[in-house]
Amino acid sequence: MTTPFEDARRHALVGSRLQGWLRDPNVLNNSREPETGYTLLAVAVVTGFVDQVELLLERGANATARCENGETPLLLATWKTEFERPLMVKKLLEHTPKASIDDTCDLAENNTPLMCAIEKLDIDCIRLLAAAGARQHIRNDDGLDAVRLAKYTNKKWVMDALDPQTERLDLASVVANVVSFTRHVVSWVDRKFSGFMKKAFNFRGTRDEITEEKMKALRPGPVEPRPEEFVKDVDTYVKDNPVLDVFFKDNREFVQKMASKLVSLANDTSTDLGSPEVLPKTIQVTMHQQVIYCDDSSSMVNRKGLAEKRWDNQKALALRIARTTTLALPEGEGVALCFINQRRFDSPSLDLEGVGRVLNQVSPQGDTRIGTTLKERILQPWVYTPLAAGSLTRPLLVTVITDGGPEPEPQNMLAAVIEECGDRLFQNGYPRGCVKFLIGQVGSSSQAIEFLNLLKGNDKIADVVHVYAGRLDDKFKSFRNERKLDRWLVETLFKPIAGAEKR
Repeated sequence: MTTPFEDARRHALVGSRLQGWLRDPNVLNNSREPETGYTLLAVAVVTGFVDQVELLLERGANATARCENGETPLLLATWKTEFERPLMVKKLLEHTPKASIDDTCDLAENNTPLMCAIEKLDIDCIRLLAAAGARQHIRNDDGLDAVRLAKYTNKKWVMDALDPQTERLDLASVVANVVSFTRHVVSWVDRKFSGFMKKAFNFRGTRDEITEEKMKALRPGPVEPRPEEFVKDVDTYVKDNPVLDVFFKDNREFVQKMASKLVSLANDTSTDLGSPEVLPKTIQVTMHQQVIYCDDSSSMVNRKGLAEKRWDNQKALALRIARTTTLALPEGEGVALCFINQRRFDSPSLDLEGVGRVLNQVSPQGDTRIGTTLKERILQPWVYTPLAAGSLTRPLLVTVITDGGPEPEPQNMLAAVIEECGDRLFQNGYPRGCVKFLIGQVGSSSQAIEFLNLLKGNDKIADVVHVYAGRLDDKFKSFRNERKLDRWLVETLFKPIAGAEKR
């Protein structure tokens, strides 16, 4: 029989299994893992599964409870955790009183969490701990404090990170004229991203060599812009994009509301979606109405000798798409969800909770009329009807997930439906790229591989379709790093958008 600690280490401490273990009131805070002496929360922290840590904290796990050797979860997060360390620290700090932030133990040679973060040169964790009030003059067994350890790194940006306010003042002192600094940063961004700032904001900036040299003296590497510079004028982003221009040139309210969400996203240390290299793609993906089109045919249910869990994997993938694509959406907007066989669950706008609720209600059954359903239950109500009424308000990005070939409809039905969609858009004065498609496989069916290869080789739809190479479920499950997962997902969703822009 497994233990809750074993479940935590293999990422099984969720759902009904977690609920079952918590029937014993001692498990959460009073039990210790025999081999390590860790609490259950501590095991979840060091194994790097953020969702387990969140669930345990929500269920009442004590964030300051010490392990047998005196370690706290926060200390272990900065000392022993290798995956998602900044996010772990952020979550734990939300449940840790200021008086306990510096708790340490003899086994750690009395290094505080802040000292451990400095030794790992983890700039995000240093900033989080400093901002939370971590003390900097506690001495470890070697008689060193955080300030001395930071000096020993010989990295000024580590010293600066100990005091976020001082760091900001240092930056301000480099350039007395804030406007010139802003224009220099924008210029740097424009050069790094091949004219992105010019295309996105119609603002190129002015490069300042002296400013750049001074900034380099303060920080290693290139001068990174503040995230707000990307989004403060995001309503002008649509001007050079023919698809987005159709829908958003007069819809300032949607774009400005999205911009305010993007500021928070860009400042979120737990994800890369707001980073300079990913943010342009996040913006474009968010501006598209997301349609998650799931395969609920009977082949999705495990058969004898088949242990791929196709339906469960698709559910997890669909939930993650919904979570990622709604982070920057204005309030009241959501994702559309549709299934091949079950009409009563179709919805044009669901939040993350709604997507999860619907997915849990569906039971796979029926055939794979994938093209027929796409036309009748997605394109007709959500594209053609509003197109005829002049009320099509957003471009669509349809993610098509399937585990096999079409049945009983012809193999070419899906491609024909997609081609017809482009023709009807064009006939009504819209770019063909107003509706794009990402198509991917779950499971190992050879029929699915053959079917997707046919789609991949169809030049008539290549401008609006991206067929994912390989299995979506395998790639999705391979990620243990939340940042990398977010980045992969947005970049994958962006593929058909980028393809449509090039043609």
